[in-house]
Amino acid sequence: MWYLTLHRWVGDREEAIKRSRDDHLAWMREQQFAGKVLIAGPSHDGDLGIIVFGHMSRANVDALCRQEPFVARGQREYEVVEWDVHQLLGIGGFDAKAIAAMTASAE
Repeated sequence: MWYLTLHRWVGDREEAIKRSRDDHLAWMREQQFAGKVLIAGPSHDGDLGIIVFGHMSRANVDALCRQEPFVARGQREYEVVEWDVHQLLGIGGFDAKAIAAMTASAE
């Protein structure tokens, strides 16, 4: 299972960035090198932080998100979307039979 997480600002975004951005980036690097964060970055307008986690339990995703510095300091809230990835970079099931087979093997 993969997870798409959406991180929304709570309070003053500029102050949060000033106080916690370096810690956030260090945490992101640590999680990426550990293979936990697959893709990450802000929305174009900076209103959302988007992080994709892969191959772990929902409980582990929640534990990691609670440790992320912006969240841990009450500067962001997060939402988790469980994501059944069927295609990635042109690889995957592109017909109903292939998707059904992928879904059956995941159960």
